[in-house]
Amino acid sequence: MAKSLLFDCSYSEVWVHPENWKTLTSKKSLDLNWYVECKFYDPVFKKKYPKGFPFRKKLNRFKTLEERKEAIEILLKEIPILFEDKGWNPITKKFMIPEEKEVVPDTLNPNLPVMKAFRLAHAQIKASDKHVNQIRFALNRFEKAINELKYQDIKIIDFKRSHLKTTLDHINLSDDYYNKFRAYFSSLFYELLDYDCAESNYARDLRKRKTVKKIRDVLEIDTLKQILSFLKIKYPEFYNYTNLFFYSGARSSELFRLKAKDVDLNNQEYKVTIQKGTRYIETTKIILPNAIRYWEKALLGAKPNEYLFSKNLVPGDEMVNPDRITRRWKSHVKNKLLIKDGQIYEKSKILDSLSKYEPITADFYALKHLFLDIVDEKSNSTVSSQLASHTSSNITNKVYLVGKKKRENEALKKITINVLNA
Repeated sequence: MAKSLLFDCSYSEVWVHPENWKTLTSKKSLDLNWYVECKFYDPVFKKKYPKGFPFRKKLNRFKTLEERKEAIEILLKEIPILFEDKGWNPITKKFMIPEEKEVVPDTLNPNLPVMKAFRLAHAQIKASDKHVNQIRFALNRFEKAINELKYQDIKIIDFKRSHLKTTLDHINLSDDYYNKFRAYFSSLFYELLDYDCAESNYARDLRKRKTVKKIRDVLEIDTLKQILSFLKIKYPEFYNYTNLFFYSGARSSELFRLKAKDVDLNNQEYKVTIQKGTRYIETTKIILPNAIRYWEKALLGAKPNEYLFSKNLVPGDEMVNPDRITRRWKSHVKNKLLIKDGQIYEKSKILDSLSKYEPITADFYALKHLFLDIVDEKSNSTVSSQLASHTSSNITNKVYLVGKKKRENEALKKITINVLNA
């Protein structure tokens, strides 16, 4: 039954896919498409969306059943609040409720309730969007545990390390996520310390849990060449981006922030701002000779202020989420190709048993590791760390020897790494 909103708008009941999400326990269910959805109706857009606008929140980015179920519970509460209390219209992407006069928010002080203090500290953190969003999600899970433990009325100044440890234990995190939450809350406590809201950085003082560092799945060059041959025919824009990404040694988050005006193809350079935690560093990166043709294709028809890799990996005004590359790799490569005896086959064209074939397990980021390893092997120098913009322990070289940096960049422009022959 639709629920009425302002301006004759309404929205349907919110549903979850898969329907039996609460009772699923098998890891195989992670292969299903998980999402929370409802239909939003706006009479102004009745012709365009006669059956309602599908408002969907995808959950496949969460890698465990526990995380997906936690996210579902949060969304089932947040979506009605978003529509009914805040007046959000997902079609216009605007709030229908007139904005009230801005109220000066509470400032951090020792007498605030614990979660309010954490939320205010979170609002003040200066970091990459990804890092800020990760902390927000951690706080959502943390708040649920705080309420279950009846800690919500504790003043932040009285919230001790034992409370923090008990709350994190109550969430029952994996060892990897426990260490991540420890880092997130360490960032929050640094903000709290500036306002005398805590006596110490309790998160930093917690011991890390021991974890086993997993070996990253890698791609062989021959396998990558076959994948590129497939992409060249089926998905040419993705093919071009994959080659460009491979030869850049950069991160998709850097390339997706890139505008056409930032690229100087004549000098084989582009400027990009690298976000690492709370630091923002503008740097000049190098375009290798083998990659020039892919950059030329990417720049074709691009206006100076357009993002080079917008929707569909072509120039546009909108900066898109770099996580789309991971999903695109999964959709176009992992879900459609299989390996047998070193050869790539399209799953849809295989006539015999699929059990005889192996899946492609390497993620898109494995291309960067493969390329930098090749550069390191062939160059016998530190140019691989330069291409990747990894920080150096030698502060003199990094800060003061500007001439040295320029000479190193000129040397990079001459390096030929033609391993794909694509």
